[in-house]
Amino acid sequence: TPARGVVGPDLTHVGGRQTIGAGILPANASALANWIANPETIKPGARMPPFGMAPERDIAAIARYLESLK
Repeated sequence: TPARGVVGPDLTHVGGRQTIGAGILPANASALANWIANPETIKPGARMPPFGMAPERDIAAIARYLESLK
């Protein structure tokens, strides 16, 4: 994409991937939710801020949305 973001992972084609976090996790809603809530515990040095302060239902909704982008 033409986006030039500097905070966060590349989400290009995220819903069509088999894994996330440089191959560390399967690309499913549960793993995506864990990644969104606290990426540093899954992949130290991740370029994504944690969103664990968000309500669990919001994190789950974002994860389901990302998973749907196939």
